Amino acid sequence: MASGARKDEQTVKDTRAKDVQEFFERVVTDWDTMRLAYYDERVIERMASVSGVDAGTTVADVGTGMGFVAAGVAPRVKRIIRIENASAMLEVARDNLRALGVFNVDLLVGDIAELPLDGYSVDAAFANMGMQHAEDPSTILREMARLTRPGGTVAVVHETEHSRPRRFCRRSSGWRGWCSSLVS
Repeated sequence: MASGARKDEQTVKDTRAKDVQEFFERVVTDWDTMRLAYYDERVIERMASVSGVDAGTTVADVGTGMGFVAAGVAPRVKRIIRIENASAMLEVARDNLRALGVFNVDLLVGDIAELPLDGYSVDAAFANMGMQHAEDPSTILREMARLTRPGGTVAVVHETEHSRPRRFCRRSSGWRGWCSSLVS
């Protein structure tokens, strides 16, 4: 690929990532209501169950949004590291967690495709409904695996493949979810 084409491709990726970030900065005050159309507390129970988290566990919550998963998992674990690229979401999350009396959560602004943590630094990495915002979901999965200690768990909650365009994200990456045959 010529260097000009690589530069154009990177510019498109950067623009899409910025579009997603700006979307979440705009909807931050409505997000808790909006997310109910997609998931509820059962995702927390399922992630905790499949990963076997306990009081000694450190968890990365990738693309954490306003902290729904982190708030539900925090009482069960030693520490949660929340990573989100929309700083407005993290500010609301900080207030939500404080109001709930949750203090074992670290909040980091960062790109979910280049997670700002060292390798093998967590026991589990969770991502709840964030893959549709990724330019390449496999990149996020590799990053989550890089963070997770051997024997740990990478848990992803996402919808299966569908034909409708996404209702809440205003960009198109062409990725419409996991094939049903790959989901357990």
